[in-house]
Amino acid sequence: MTERLKDDEGSRLETEFAALLSMHALASRSAPDLGQIPGFRSAPTGRALQTLAHASLDDVPVSARIGLLGDLARAGFPDYESAESQYRELAGSVSGVRDGIDPDQLLNDLKLAASGDVLFQLTPSGLALPHEEAAFVADDVCTVRSVQIGGLEATWIFSELETDAPFDNVVAWVDPRNWPARGPMLFKAMDLIGSDSPVSLPPPGDVHWHGIFREEVRLVQRVKTLLHCDYWQDGDRAAGMTYDLALSLDRQIDVDRGFLLVNDVGPVRRVKALKIVGFKDRIWNQVAALVCPFWTDWVRAAVQGGGTSRPVTPSPGEHVGPRDGGSTWAAAAEEWIDFMSDSARPYVSLLDEMSRRYLNPDTRPAHLLEDQQRLFSQLAQDWARAWSCGTEAMSHVSRNGLEFGSFSPDRSSTGVEFTATASSTASTSAAAPDGSDVEGTTVPIGDLTPQDSPTVSDLESIEAGHARIPASSITAAVVQLGPTDYGVRLRVAASAFSPGLYVGHVSPRAGAEPVPAQLYISRSSED
Repeated sequence: MTERLKDDEGSRLETEFAALLSMHALASRSAPDLGQIPGFRSAPTGRALQTLAHASLDDVPVSARIGLLGDLARAGFPDYESAESQYRELAGSVSGVRDGIDPDQLLNDLKLAASGDVLFQLTPSGLALPHEEAAFVADDVCTVRSVQIGGLEATWIFSELETDAPFDNVVAWVDPRNWPARGPMLFKAMDLIGSDSPVSLPPPGDVHWHGIFREEVRLVQRVKTLLHCDYWQDGDRAAGMTYDLALSLDRQIDVDRGFLLVNDVGPVRRVKALKIVGFKDRIWNQVAALVCPFWTDWVRAAVQGGGTSRPVTPSPGEHVGPRDGGSTWAAAAEEWIDFMSDSARPYVSLLDEMSRRYLNPDTRPAHLLEDQQRLFSQLAQDWARAWSCGTEAMSHVSRNGLEFGSFSPDRSSTGVEFTATASSTASTSAAAPDGSDVEGTTVPIGDLTPQDSPTVSDLESIEAGHARIPASSITAAVVQLGPTDYGVRLRVAASAFSPGLYVGHVSPRAGAEPVPAQLYISRSSED
């Protein structure tokens, strides 16, 4: 009898999961063919919505129901004419457990949010819900890309966001021991093995430990792994963890690595989360993009206790390298072409201003002379800088060849600044001799200016063993993040160092307070 109950429960959970997957595929603009999944049978829209409406809140939480309806709203509520009552039934399952929610109002608010006119969290329904249930509804906070790690195919799933949720709440979400409670749809188990508590590690950080966890997670299909996890916290300023596959217990995956990170950057917390997973059976890699809704529901748990949260575009430099390794000459050439086009615009405006002044009968010769001085001074400065960087780039190519990286102009800050995407020079020593790909990150700094010359400390891995990335191997450059916001972009040759999360500090200028800096090495490349 007990076995029959387990079988019935397993069958019910599979039916609910199939309903969720079917609806998210229906809502997706680029959904993979679910017919590729062995044994999977898509559920008709009305039946799937009804199944989810009747599901236990433990299995399909309120946030997952609202998130699904938000995705369906962005797709124009597919099959609404034939499944209107089931749409309202799923909306009603939310109103039945959340005061102040009306089913019809909820559907209308989701439709309004999907149009882009207002954030769902600011609609009447959104304001009536706990913030973590209304955040990122009808919005994108999940980036999916195909990558390779050591010749193995994998899927890169990444999120970056800002939230005013309390720092301690986000830190609790980063801790892997809390993942099943914070993300029950994604994480089915996360059990520490081999010891009663994690093993403490020496600095860096005020809190620093290591542990091996038995993880059971639902990534399109259930997988069971042993994960090597390391956790680190720097007071009330930053916290992070990194994980890597120790063993695939069911032999279903080849790759499982990533990190979680939170930084307190003043009025908000900046949060990053990455998972890179690769299945042995390629079919699962092809449909792994459908994990995004489940991932997003877990990311919502990071903003508990907040009032405002928003996804942000991944920081400049938060990337993987090209598949063929190194920075491609074509990409650098395109940046140079764009740069020269952009550089011409100020001169067009200046010449236009000079011509109007020349035609003005009140203009004196002294004024025209001043205009000429301005024009030629600007030309001299810009071309001197371009010539200097171009000469250095040609010297680099003559020594190493284009396959080992090429210089590109950095137009993100005021004036003309050039940084190397890969170089063997002492000043930009982020390139490895084998021409491997460059990975990096960007550290936002509130009082940074384009005139600053930031420096970076050695970066130390939070994993046991104290692996380091020397400061001499890191390129640091000021980049513009917004109209008045700047950050420091860090770049390093990934293949020279072990994968994992490295921590240290960036100083925006001499005598300034250092800012925590973290850089994750994934050792992955674009597929």
